[in-house]
Amino acid sequence: MTHQSDIFQQLTSTSTVGVSSAVFAELCMALYERELKQLSQQPQVSISLLQRRLQSLPYHVKNAAQGMLESDAPYTLDIQNASWQTPQKRQLSVSATQPSKLQRWLTHSARLGDTVPIFDFRLPIQQARLDSIDRIDKAQQRVHCNMHGWFSFQGECLEVEGDKLRLLRPDHANLAPAFCGHQWNHKGRIDPRTLALREVLLATTVTF
Repeated sequence: MTHQSDIFQQLTSTSTVGVSSAVFAELCMALYERELKQLSQQPQVSISLLQRRLQSLPYHVKNAAQGMLESDAPYTLDIQNASWQTPQKRQLSVSATQPSKLQRWLTHSARLGDTVPIFDFRLPIQQARLDSIDRIDKAQQRVHCNMHGWFSFQGECLEVEGDKLRLLRPDHANLAPAFCGHQWNHKGRIDPRTLALREVLLATTVTF
């Protein structure tokens, strides 16, 4: 099994152009530590699966760290916590013009692999999350996202019990809460959540 010292050596062996090795290493370690914590909390994970995930972890962490440092996202990058920050809205909401904007984008500009924001309005915790498009069905005016399933071109979720999930066009305003892990409960804003490594990697593919 890969040990922590081995992983740290792999993480810091590749420097990022224009960025000090100390900054790169700090970002890598923040990503690595929280991913290791998440892995340790997963129930009923087999040893072989855990080994495979640990072996691939340095590769994904380095890519995520380099992507975060090179990203042109218009949000503040917190190196110590490996997260983006921006002011949070008072509540999670979708504008009345969003369905038509999304439909135009999906019809004319969307591509497979594009990163998109998903708003989850289910209580007790409402969240903005990142997902990716893996199928576009223009004939039936629907699109499939890797984690959240099928949505109409107007952003409505077509899955069972998906009436409170919404797909949105990936513009600055809609991506901001998803990049920054913003959350709300019935009283309003609560502390942001930590993005999973998968979401961080998706975020680094977005060009603003």
